[in-house]
Amino acid sequence: MTDITAATYVPNLSSSAFSQLKGKTTKIGSDGANADTQTFTVSKSGEFNFKINNTFTNVEIRNDRNEVVTTIRSKESAADASARLGPGTYTATFSQANRAAGVRDYSMDVTERQNVLVTGGGATLKGTAQPSGNGDTGIQKHTFNVVQGGTFTADISLPNTRWAMMDKDGKVVAASDSGKPDAQQTFLQKPTYKLEPGQYTMVVVPPSDLKSPTDFRLSFVPRNPDLTESGLNQESAIQKTLRERQDRLRQWASEAKPTTSSTKA
Repeated sequence: MTDITAATYVPNLSSSAFSQLKGKTTKIGSDGANADTQTFTVSKSGEFNFKINNTFTNVEIRNDRNEVVTTIRSKESAADASARLGPGTYTATFSQANRAAGVRDYSMDVTERQNVLVTGGGATLKGTAQPSGNGDTGIQKHTFNVVQGGTFTADISLPNTRWAMMDKDGKVVAASDSGKPDAQQTFLQKPTYKLEPGQYTMVVVPPSDLKSPTDFRLSFVPRNPDLTESGLNQESAIQKTLRERQDRLRQWASEAKPTTSSTKA
């Protein structure tokens, strides 16, 4: 974790899984509201999550060409945005939505948004859960690109953690609740999730009682949904053909009318 408090220090977001920009709005912005600026660098291309922890705060991030790469506007609660950034220097401007407000503290969490590739063999997300505090709920967002669909079970190493995978329309396609820890179930008892090819957003909510940054692993493991603790009950193609043939023969036999013959003397 990188804790950024000194204006003279220019952090590199690519060198830490979690960074926090914080300070005070002691300056005056172009709109007359109290404001402040922070500068940071990125040494390798990547996607980052930015979350402002303060209410009624505006954040604008520009690159070294003075182009706006993302904006965040919080209201009654914290707000977040994500942006794909290339190598370079960036400036974040923090300003208060209420121009009549005085000097205020602010903090913004920055985490690298991982892009996980899901194939028929599964996938693993490795991250660091952050304890909640200073308005930060510790929620993380990552991108899952499913290139080969299939049926999977999920396993997360951090107990009592909630997660949900959503498609581009915001529909939840897979989720686990803290009230039903995966660790209490065997592999064959775990729920299965059918994932179609496409891009999904993974949201991870760590336990509220987390005391310190903790590494975690979230894995998707391929699973045959017909495999149970009593064995494999999946029907093969040839078995299906033989069964259907036998069923047709039985049906034909039951529908056939008996024939009678008589012999005249």
